Amino acid sequence: MAASFVGRFVVASKENFDEFMKGVGVPEEYIAMSRDVKVITDISKDGDAFVIQRIRPQKTTSNRLVLGEECEIETIKGDKVKVLASLDGGKIVAKGDNYSVALEMVGGDLKETITYKGHTMTRVSKKE
Repeated sequence: MAASFVGRFVVASKENFDEFMKGVGVPEEYIAMSRDVKVITDISKDGDAFVIQRIRPQKTTSNRLVLGEECEIETIKGDKVKVLASLDGGKIVAKGDNYSVALEMVGGDLKETITYKGHTMTRVSKKE
């Protein structure tokens, strides 16, 4: 199951992107710049950890989720948050006080549901 998450994925669709970005405090000019960017998500496995790299034209971030442990990750806005990473019903889930992300494979696509400060967006990416 974990092996299905490993690979490189390119964003195909986003739902509630603008509202999510506005809600978490991202400036309008950055939202406009980012709206059509095809973020590449590269997921690799390192022991008990999933390493999730987000490759964007302006910036690349890398987060390490160690299953069963509290981890510090960087959000889409650039804030650092602490989350507890786990596998839950076939999903990789990372939850903290004001942040959660769930990654799942749906028909070979990577579906991410991100909630931050009460705002939620979904992103679907196709495997390269």
